[in-house]
Amino acid sequence: MPTPPPLVSVVVPMYNDSRTVDLCLRSILEQSYPAVEVIVVDDASTDDSADLAAAHPVTLVRAERNGGPGGSRNLGVRHAAGEILFFLDADLTMHPDAVAEAVRIFTEHPEYGAVFGVPDKEPLFPEGAVGQYRILQYHYWRKSAEGLVSGGFYALGAVRRSAFLEAGWFNGALRQTEEIDHAERLAALHPMVLTSRVRGRLSDESRMRPLLRKAFVRSRLRVPFYLGRGRAMQGMETPGRAVASALAGLAVASLPLIAWQPLTALVTALAVAGFVLTDLGQYRFVRQERGLGFLAFFTLAHLLVNAVVLAGLVAGLAQFAVSRRFRRMYAVAAADAVAAAPARDDGAGGSADGDRGATDPDPPSRARRIARRLRTWYGWALIALAGLWLCYAVLRRSVSGRWHWAILLDATPPVFLVAVPLVLLAASAAACGPRRRWAAALALPPLLLALLTGSGLNWPALWHGGRPVPPGALHVVSFNTQYWAAATDVNRLYDLIHRQNADVYLFQEHVVWQAGRGEDGYLRLDDDARLAAEFPGYHIARRGELLTVSRYPIVAQPAVGTGAELAPDAPFGTVFARDKVLRTDLQVGSKVFSVYNVHVTVPLAPDLDPFSDFDFDSYFRRKFDWRRAEIRGLERDLAGNPHQVLVSGDFNASASMRDLDGLRDRADDAIRANNDFLPLSWKFSAPAGFDWDSAVNRSFPFWRLDWSFTAGPVRVHRYDFRPTDGISEHRLQDLWLSL
Repeated sequence: MPTPPPLVSVVVPMYNDSRTVDLCLRSILEQSYPAVEVIVVDDASTDDSADLAAAHPVTLVRAERNGGPGGSRNLGVRHAAGEILFFLDADLTMHPDAVAEAVRIFTEHPEYGAVFGVPDKEPLFPEGAVGQYRILQYHYWRKSAEGLVSGGFYALGAVRRSAFLEAGWFNGALRQTEEIDHAERLAALHPMVLTSRVRGRLSDESRMRPLLRKAFVRSRLRVPFYLGRGRAMQGMETPGRAVASALAGLAVASLPLIAWQPLTALVTALAVAGFVLTDLGQYRFVRQERGLGFLAFFTLAHLLVNAVVLAGLVAGLAQFAVSRRFRRMYAVAAADAVAAAPARDDGAGGSADGDRGATDPDPPSRARRIARRLRTWYGWALIALAGLWLCYAVLRRSVSGRWHWAILLDATPPVFLVAVPLVLLAASAAACGPRRRWAAALALPPLLLALLTGSGLNWPALWHGGRPVPPGALHVVSFNTQYWAAATDVNRLYDLIHRQNADVYLFQEHVVWQAGRGEDGYLRLDDDARLAAEFPGYHIARRGELLTVSRYPIVAQPAVGTGAELAPDAPFGTVFARDKVLRTDLQVGSKVFSVYNVHVTVPLAPDLDPFSDFDFDSYFRRKFDWRRAEIRGLERDLAGNPHQVLVSGDFNASASMRDLDGLRDRADDAIRANNDFLPLSWKFSAPAGFDWDSAVNRSFPFWRLDWSFTAGPVRVHRYDFRPTDGISEHRLQDLWLSL
């Protein structure tokens, strides 16, 4: 008498699969293999999936609450009687010989514990571009990985019942990575094979957003798995594809930088080329199947998905660092997880909710419930705030110096970029559960970004202390006089200047300002006679609002940047608006010393009415273009200047703004010679009470807008910001240097 074929139990976990479940079950019932039973587990679907399944001759098991794919498969196994368990997701169909081929492979290789199939390159339904991308990528990755594997594909795969029970149940606590967890345990006991002899058709995500969300979550949840495993899986998730994700992230991250630095396009191109080369066979396959046009879309979609995978990896690493529970999510044995989970109805009188195994503790008091709810909402609110601040910090850093509206983001004092994440980190300690770790993880990146890219903090001040000024050092004072002390008394200004006893003075806003006339209210200040009387023996150079007074002879006064484009007889208003750099070459002993007196255009007038009909876009764009032209012109002149150089003045740019990045690349910030940990030079709403030593100023510091840079062998011995006795909003820059 012939031996009857082994019974195969096809377990179909189903959740809201009304679109595909009918085709799925028909494909099972049409199998060529004679001994098949079908167990469909409805995982608390909210559509009519269960009714559609009930129309077929199958065993339908209904879960009262959603338990995820792992829990559904466990429930199906408990109702299965077969010697072989064939898992098939409800969004797939099987070829008519799929079960027969799986049984045949088990017969040929009794040592195998599992046989996983390969989905076709044709989808179950006609798909859009995103669906076609996903189907082709799925097919190629599995087809190219045929052979022994350590990663499982339980959406289309057969497992010996004995091997399944030996490896343990699916971990019901895992929702997206239960397959790799179970396959890891199974592969340690029995060989597993991936083969195209077992085939099916798949209907996958047809929209990009859910696909990216799934890619991010699965990547994040794989971090503790791989860090605990210590090696790559054999099969589809190879080290080369991990490198591809890193290159995709580099390519996407470098794209915004191209507008700022066109050479970055070379980095982007190289990253994309490396990304393609890591899996060249895949792109050849797509070209053969769909042609060059679709290949371009496929490459872009795959690049984006891999960049999101990298983002998920980074998020997972951050969570791994702060969450012990996340680190141990794969450490709990699946058998223990099943034993602790509620038992489901197995047809023997058990409840769908199962035996709890322990009585519920006494319910908490009303006050404790309210407190717990408040802490929960507090945690979520903190996560939202930290997430918003992270988005702001990344966006501000990305567009600063590149977009004319970025000034609205750059208006935040740089010290706030450090203080806000610190407050969020401190506040996260009061949150509870995983919300505490998430809030901290979201607050940490903007803090690091601020500390590394422009917090305004002067770290050398913590250790260098005061520096002595050697005899013969050059004394330079740079000062925005605020319309030549128009709000106070010009005699007080001269008294302040003479107390400095400097060798070189660089003055900004040496101009008459008539209030109420806007940009037309600036007029030339005709005080040559008084200047000569106040500075006997000094040499004077002036251009527009800029005034340089030097004890050393002025040997040249070349025009710089936008100033070189103006006619010699240009009206004062034009010169004031467009000539913002005054270069004077001084004869200091045997050396020529170039001094740049700078006042970069103000990016934003604080008295603009946001509710008026004013054309703000044109205004900001014009200011942005002027500022960029002024700074770029200064950079070009510096690049061609062979002399030792000092650049000083009011740049109207804070430490966090990227307007001065190019200048910082060409010259050294003199702040290293300053003893203030948080150097500040400007306070809005002065000059009426610019008392820098008041409690308010210490508690709420604002901006440093005044800068000094040196190039060539120039040594700055001391650099201080000094009070100006209420004459100006700005503090006075006081420098001692040697050539």
